[in-house]
Parts: sequence; C-alpha cells; structure tokens
Amino acid sequence: MRNQYKKLVLGAAVALVLQGCSLFGGDEDLTPMAPLPQIQSAFEADTAWSSSVGGGIGDFYSQLRPALDGSRIYAASRDGDVTALDASNGDKVWRVDLSDLDVNADKRSARISGGVVAAYGKLFLGSENGVVYALSEENGDVLWQATVPGEVVASPAVGDGRVVVLTTSGTLIAFDSESGKQEWSLTEEQPPLTLRSVAQPVITNGAVLYGRADGKVGIALLSNGQPVRQSKVADPRGATELDRMVDVDSTPLVAGDELYAIAYNGQLMARKLMSGDEVWKRKYSSYRDMAADDSAIVITDSSSHLFAVDRRNGLELWSNTQLENRDVTAPVIFGDYVVVGDVEGYLYWLDRLDGTIKAMQKLDGSGLYANPLVEGDTLYIQSRGGKLFALKRP
Repeated sequence: MRNQYKKLVLGAAVALVLQGCSLFGGDEDLTPMAPLPQIQSAFEADTAWSSSVGGGIGDFYSQLRPALDGSRIYAASRDGDVTALDASNGDKVWRVDLSDLDVNADKRSARISGGVVAAYGKLFLGSENGVVYALSEENGDVLWQATVPGEVVASPAVGDGRVVVLTTSGTLIAFDSESGKQEWSLTEEQPPLTLRSVAQPVITNGAVLYGRADGKVGIALLSNGQPVRQSKVADPRGATELDRMVDVDSTPLVAGDELYAIAYNGQLMARKLMSGDEVWKRKYSSYRDMAADDSAIVITDSSSHLFAVDRRNGLELWSNTQLENRDVTAPVIFGDYVVVGDVEGYLYWLDRLDGTIKAMQKLDGSGLYANPLVEGDTLYIQSRGGKLFALKRP
C-alpha cells in the first residue's frame, strides 16, 4: 500500500503503520490515490544507462539515495549490498555485502536505511540495526563500524572531520570520520507519538542543525554537542496524539543567511540563520525534503501536493494537486523543471515557473521513493526494486 511507508512509533516499543487501507481492517481506501494525469508529454528524457544495485528496499520505509563523487556513483540496498558504478556508463566497479559482517550475524539483514554519503574518500551509511559504517570509496573495504542506541534511518551529515547521525530515538551522535571514535552524543526527549522518518542533520558554520520530533530545529556545536538554540517550527495542537504530531522530518535547508524548515501537521518557516529571528511562516505540512533555487522553495506536502513559495516572503507562487496521495517523492530542481517520482514508478517534469506537468514517463513499476540526485546535465534516481537510472536533461 502506498502509505505504508509512513510508519509511526508509539512510545519506545509499539510500531504502527499508516496505510491507505483502514488501520483496523477492511478494504475501504480512506485516502484514494489520484488517477494518473492525462497529459501529452512534451518530451521523454533519454536514459543514458540503468543498472541493478541489489534488491532495493522492497516495501520497507527507507531514505536510501545514491551518492556521486568524482567519476563514480555509489548506491546501496536495504539488505546490505553496496555498489560502486562508473557514473558515465553504469558499469560496476565493485560490490560488497554488509550483511556478511559479524555485527549482522543474528539479524534478518543489514537493514541499511540511512545513506549513502560520500566524503573524505569514504562512504558513510547507517542501518535500522543501529550500526554506522564507513567504507572505502576505492574498493568498498569496511574501514570502521560503530553501534548506536537506536535506528539510523536518515543519511549521516559529514563535515569538518566528523560524521553525525540522528537516531529514531532522538539521539544525535558525532564520530571522528577517520577513526570512528564517538566524540559526543545529545539526547532529546521524544513525544508519545512520532513519525517513523527522521531528517538528515546539516553541518554548517561549526554547528549541527537537526529536526526534532517536538516541532523544533535544534542547533548544537559540532565540536562538543553543546546545545546552542532551538527554533520552533510548529506547536502541537489537537485533541489526539495523532493530531499533535509535529515532527520536523524534512532536512533543514540553509540558503544564504536563512534557515528554512517545515513540520508535519505544522508549517513552513524561514528564520535568520545566525540570530534565529523569524522572517516569515506559512501553513504547510510535510515530512519530505525541500528544494530551493535563488527565488523559490519547492515542497511536496503530506498529501503529495506540490507548492512553490517565494523565498523572500513565503507567498505561494504556484501549486499542483494532480498527484494527490500518489506518495510523491521530495522534489529536485533540474534545469527548467521540478522533478518528482511516485509510488507507481512514474517520473514527472513540472515547469518550475508555474507548476504545470510538462512530461511524464514510467521508469520502474516497483515505484520511486526518494528524491532524485542531480549532477550537471544528468539526473539519477533509484527505484524500490533496486534499479538505478541515469537520465539526461531534455
């Protein structure tokens, strides 16, 4: 079911899954998926190459995305396959299987979910088994691994010689990128009910910015984890714990001297990065990452509606509701287009100026789940079934 990936955690032990079908049984679809848009595509992007990178993620929740560094692109599957490919033609350079490691011996699989991040000649990944890995970009050798108290479902943040992960239990942990030695940890109290997803931390200006389940963006010193400031994005409101969920699960976006953040059941807000002063706020709800250019912020909201808002004042520039409840990915900006994928494996190209769908094409029936990766004139996107596609700009 297309909404089964929006998992919830109740307390510390009970996991629920929000599905299109009733949570309590029956076949009625409470959030019907919009029919496939009927449009005349203006073009179809050429597929430069496609390649299998393992078994993909199946029906599980995951935020796995490929990473590009130099002439190679790196991708992973949930079971533990990590693959390096030549970015120009998709040829495999090396492959390793993290499920073979002793740390996963008594587990169902490696359950990789957070990553891939390439930096310092290494690849960094995290897993639902509570393991953080550093691999050699050159040959895939495991350079170090560390266990953490909780699942790592978001990509690590890497910078200034440190690797920072945020677990689903609300713990922020920093490691030395070279040795894997833990340097500090910071734990936040969690609300009774939270979304399954977690935002990737952001390293900037000697600090770590991270989304919290209580509707705030936390800021801590990268050197020692000392909390600096909290920026409120949303206040819990409503009669039930479900209504009061205000998780900030979209990666905080830093553009210029401003910080942009959005919360589930909350709002989109802009603040000055250094002072924390509020610039503007608008009512939107999302758990997906945002995209930005010089003038606009583009979001996919929790109903798979797409919006562009003016970075200066938060005024809405355009909206598109044609893909409602199609589990649309986070957006990326690619030339003249905003590009997103959906649960049925379609890729959509929206005019970045007015939000109209200019073209669509089906890539993989297993579905598209994570925002594409853009590098130059090429767009890379990974499917649930483990296919990695490289598409050329139209």
